[in-house]
Amino acid sequence: MAPNSLVLILTYVISICLQQGAAAPAWPSSMDELEDIMMLNTGYRARGFATAVTPCGFSAQGPGRIAAAEWIRTAFHDMATGNVYLGTGGLDASLVFELGGDGGDNIGAAFATTLTTYAPFLTSRSSMSDIIAMGIYTSVRSCGGPIVPIKTGRVDATEAGPPGVPLPQNSLYTFQNQFLRTGFDTSQMIAVTACGHTLGGVHAANFPQVVPPGSAPNDYKLMDSTTKFDEKIASEYVAGKSTDPLVSGPSKAAGRDSDFKVFNADGNATISTLADPATFASTCQAMLQKMIEVVPSGVTLSDPIVPYDIKPVALQLTLQAGGSEIQFAGEIRVRTTTRPASQISSVQLEYKDRTGGSDCGTCKISATTKGTAAGFDDSFTFYAFSSRIPSQSSISAFNVLVTLASGGTELYDNNGQGYPIQDNVMLQSPQSCVAGNTLTVTAAVRAPAASANLVLSLKVPQGVIVPALQSQTVAMTKQSTAGPYNIVTGTYTLDSTQVKTTKFDISSGQDADSFKSTGDLGATCQALGSGSSSSSSISSSKSSASTSSTRTSSSSTLQTSTKSSSTTTSSTSSASTPSISGYTYQGCYTDSVSARVLTGKSTSSTTMTYKSCSTYCSGYTYFALEYASQCYCGNAFSNPTSSALASDCSSKCSGDPTQVCGAGNRMTLFKSGQQGPTNATVQGWGYAGCYTDSTSARVLTGKYVPDSALTIEKCAAACKGYAIFGAEYGSQCYCGNSFAGPTAVVGEGECGYVCAGNAMQLCGAGNRLSVYKVS
Repeated sequence: MAPNSLVLILTYVISICLQQGAAAPAWPSSMDELEDIMMLNTGYRARGFATAVTPCGFSAQGPGRIAAAEWIRTAFHDMATGNVYLGTGGLDASLVFELGGDGGDNIGAAFATTLTTYAPFLTSRSSMSDIIAMGIYTSVRSCGGPIVPIKTGRVDATEAGPPGVPLPQNSLYTFQNQFLRTGFDTSQMIAVTACGHTLGGVHAANFPQVVPPGSAPNDYKLMDSTTKFDEKIASEYVAGKSTDPLVSGPSKAAGRDSDFKVFNADGNATISTLADPATFASTCQAMLQKMIEVVPSGVTLSDPIVPYDIKPVALQLTLQAGGSEIQFAGEIRVRTTTRPASQISSVQLEYKDRTGGSDCGTCKISATTKGTAAGFDDSFTFYAFSSRIPSQSSISAFNVLVTLASGGTELYDNNGQGYPIQDNVMLQSPQSCVAGNTLTVTAAVRAPAASANLVLSLKVPQGVIVPALQSQTVAMTKQSTAGPYNIVTGTYTLDSTQVKTTKFDISSGQDADSFKSTGDLGATCQALGSGSSSSSSISSSKSSASTSSTRTSSSSTLQTSTKSSSTTTSSTSSASTPSISGYTYQGCYTDSVSARVLTGKSTSSTTMTYKSCSTYCSGYTYFALEYASQCYCGNAFSNPTSSALASDCSSKCSGDPTQVCGAGNRMTLFKSGQQGPTNATVQGWGYAGCYTDSTSARVLTGKYVPDSALTIEKCAAACKGYAIFGAEYGSQCYCGNSFAGPTAVVGEGECGYVCAGNAMQLCGAGNRLSVYKVS
């Protein structure tokens, strides 16, 4: 390796070490949405971004595809036409407009598949180019590679960039010039190529002169002997044992042995150093970060994302009937990576009134455990709270006090600032709704303000695979007064595909209640003075592609009433155990607006009951009720879910207030008594239960067999000689003689995926194993 190149690479490695020791940003931050996507892979409030690349060799498209490799290729192809001399291009999502390529720049289905997977995560706070960068971190970590630091702030292109992606038939001179254009010298070119080619392979359909059709299983030849992120691409090359189709074989005669040309560019000096596992990992960490930080001039990237130790989640103030009280609800996410939740005795909020003083009684709110989540390297526990506070004194900020089981305490004050919350403009979630395609948003604005703007972030088609974001502003007009607040309302007619995918802000002057989701609103707007109030905690949700809309204007009148002030914590108690003839109640389960658990069909009604939903879902194995008026059907779980506290399902059914119909992102779940997918009976084996698993610490490590036509019988046969086998995610089979990592038995409803090869058998779910033991 040339000395200057070595210095450059070492500089990047040192820079990464310094970045990983950086302090968490003050909350709120512009990177909060991306921090959630990056950190919450499984469990409560999981964003599910990593699901498509978990485990490492997985692809929803079946054999011959590796999604993690495709995510890395997508980032490289998007970056590869950048020009550091002109300050143009780079990682800017211009690839969205370049599919099909110019002369074959972007051949194959990988790019369209990847961008389609990414599209639901596109929001005003997570650009497509930042999501493409996030794909590098996620795919590399899923495959056991290093942590690639992710900075945010990229700006998406609005048109295609120039051609110029390196292609197998190029000469070494062309390769060197193409990489120099993007800021990589020869040694760095070699390194980033090896890092990018440690995963995946070459498709015969795309490059028949490299992999002749019929010459490899599934017409797909891997670059090295493993399907994980490791140094084999380099060590096997150095040892003369490379199976890389771009090094030898038909590609050489066709002049398409591009990896050989690149690796040999400095007489094999750089590639030889990369044969060492530790050197390979640290170099790839640096080179992949460099790759995703090639951005147009004028784009300023943030500091790298690091997890918060304490992060407020879904905070919401909601004015109560009469206007004398505000309900303050939300959750506190506590990082438990180095200090487990078992060592935490309690979590409390200590808050200041709206003037920064202590005119708030005890000024303390207690939180209770809500759920747990995990990423590749971190774990979290969520603590929920809901309390009434007087609207006159209200709230301006809070600190979080964590009391440990040992008796010690830890005070978190957001880098000395406190965690801010404004009360000048507040979404009234119970009084807001999406009825059909009509969005009605109601807000409380503190007098003397008497108006506000509803600012919508709409997903609209732009003739390519990823939608564009379009902003639309609607004036909100005063309808009534409640205490120190004016009640304002605005309406907008959404396209049918925007009903669940639109984000919106409510702004008044310098204040705003921001990044709310239409997917979290019910189908019926409640009057402010009707019935008992419920928590209006709004969660950030993922979106999917949508189309354009037209604006309308109308209003609704809200009733007001007087209610005495109270500072006691409020809660909603659920009814008795739900039941209906012919079905078995499974419990309260999590759901997601962009990754629905039951996808057979769905409906909503202002007269929803258990009976009406079960009738609508007749013939399906499962039916579930959600958010008072929504009904979902399915024969199996299409996306990951987990059991939640029974009290999480607290919405009264719109057609029968004695029945409980889920809540926001919570399902009251039933299973048909009729024959549906079940746990199979296999000779010599006994079903042991539904067990948890983890992508970063697999429970069964003896053998892994992916099978796009998996059945329990096939998994049992594959695991012959082992004491335990487990089926996961419909198409994954794991074997072992004992559990190699922490696991626990969970509810049977969490193993709801049908087997890919037999729809009448159950094969686990995301991070859930249907476990069988030798009998």
